[in-house]
Amino acid sequence: MLLDRKKYSGFGDIQDELSLSAEKELFHKCTVAEQSISDGDFSIDEALEAYQLSKEDYDSYIAKKSKSNIFLSLSGSTETLVTVRTSFAAPHFIDIYVKMLDDSFDEQLYLLFSERIGRIKSEFEGMSDDLKKLAEKT
Repeated sequence: MLLDRKKYSGFGDIQDELSLSAEKELFHKCTVAEQSISDGDFSIDEALEAYQLSKEDYDSYIAKKSKSNIFLSLSGSTETLVTVRTSFAAPHFIDIYVKMLDDSFDEQLYLLFSERIGRIKSEFEGMSDDLKKLAEKT
């Protein structure tokens, strides 16, 4: 019986390796798609189709990359798997999203969505203030 268990014990390792391989492949495809969009070779829709990416996968990649870039800029850490903790960086992280909202729309769209954007900004600003107070307590 022990021999049978040894026979299949490596399956978990292979499954993990395949999972990591698929994740790396997805990351690579997203990176190449992003570069081809940036170079003007494809529109976003064309790139997603050409590289067989879902919009959700690509959006997730962009969000993770943006988060890593913001965190690196604030903390100086090269650790990309770090989550934003109750620290100096957390409220600033949220403040940056508020600034991104301000700069994301042209004047016409901003006026059209100003009420909604204002509510989102108020929530973000409140979260930033709460995190600053929490950091002061620790």
